[in-house]
Amino acid sequence: MRGANCRKFLLALLLVPTLAWGQSKDQLQKDRDRINKQIELTKKLLEESKKDLSANTNQLQIVSRQIALRQELLENINREIENNAREMANKQSEIALLHQKITDLKREYGIMIYRAYKNRNAYARLMYIFSSEDFNQAYKRMKIMQQYAEVRKKQAEQITATQTKLNTKVVELEAVNKEKTRLADEKEKEKEKLAADKVDREIAVDKLKQREGELRKQQQDQEKERQRLNAAIQKIIDDEIKAERAKNKGKVEATPEVKALSTSFEKNKGSLPWPVSHGVIVSKFGQQAHPTLPGITIDNKGVDISTEANQAVKASFGGKVTSLFSIQGAGYVLIITHGAYKTVYSNLKDVSVKQGNEVTVGQKIGTVLTEAGKPVVHFEVWKISGTQGTPQNPEHWLKR
Repeated sequence: MRGANCRKFLLALLLVPTLAWGQSKDQLQKDRDRINKQIELTKKLLEESKKDLSANTNQLQIVSRQIALRQELLENINREIENNAREMANKQSEIALLHQKITDLKREYGIMIYRAYKNRNAYARLMYIFSSEDFNQAYKRMKIMQQYAEVRKKQAEQITATQTKLNTKVVELEAVNKEKTRLADEKEKEKEKLAADKVDREIAVDKLKQREGELRKQQQDQEKERQRLNAAIQKIIDDEIKAERAKNKGKVEATPEVKALSTSFEKNKGSLPWPVSHGVIVSKFGQQAHPTLPGITIDNKGVDISTEANQAVKASFGGKVTSLFSIQGAGYVLIITHGAYKTVYSNLKDVSVKQGNEVTVGQKIGTVLTEAGKPVVHFEVWKISGTQGTPQNPEHWLKR
């Protein structure tokens, strides 16, 4: 019995990582689907941007994003390969254990059959019972013989069940082995596509270098527009904070309503819907070097999302439109307040709401502006604490 319990314990131990890896495999598949969807979108956006000769910078940003996505996909495939290797090792261990279990069961069953053969004479069995000292002993001996027969029957059934389980595990191992081959092939194909994307990026960089003087002038103009936008947003948010404090007679403490909305917003960190239905981030949050112009640093208070022309821009969370204005080079700028948080949407060619309107999550608030061949929406997230507003990294808040 101790051997049987040990086998059960070992089988249980082997099944634990199987379940854990199964969950990880599901998550990896979800990540893979998300990455592939983004890659397909970058392909589509690249084709669109190639139609406009003035959109070379946008092409470079999109192809750079595509390279990053392919690298992420390769990492995903590598994790799947690692999981696959662990799963194979696990199933091989299970198969070895089941083989040993069948061997032990057959040996035990063989001993039983041998003993039964030696005591096959019915007369001997009857004499064993009738030689009892009393009725109770005779009854016990008869029950022992019946139980012995039942044990033999159960032992035979256990051998059959274990053999069936072993056959199933062998089939599963073959499937995992096929998956291993498929993943290896896919990895090689993605490496080839990544290499091709890097060539495309080099071509785009070379084209842009030929226009460096022109691009530096454009970048200077764009940086001035970005600074104007940053300053305008900062001033509007500061003014909103002052107005809110004046409304509350100088109190900094948030009202219960503001606290509730802020808590609701925070609970959705990492799961906020994107402001556009289709898009890829081509300029990330924070300070970063210009993709082609040496010595130029871009300070981004949010993220720039490349999308398709005439895409609807939507509210990423429910709240109140507290500011709406326009600025040269950035189209309409719209700020929605969500308690102690604010989301900012700029580069809109038109708007569908007015200042003071309450909006719901996913509601259309405007349409993306296409500037210099680039349909890009700029999105920011701000946290208000006391008398100050601090820009947050939108990628930490948006759903992956």
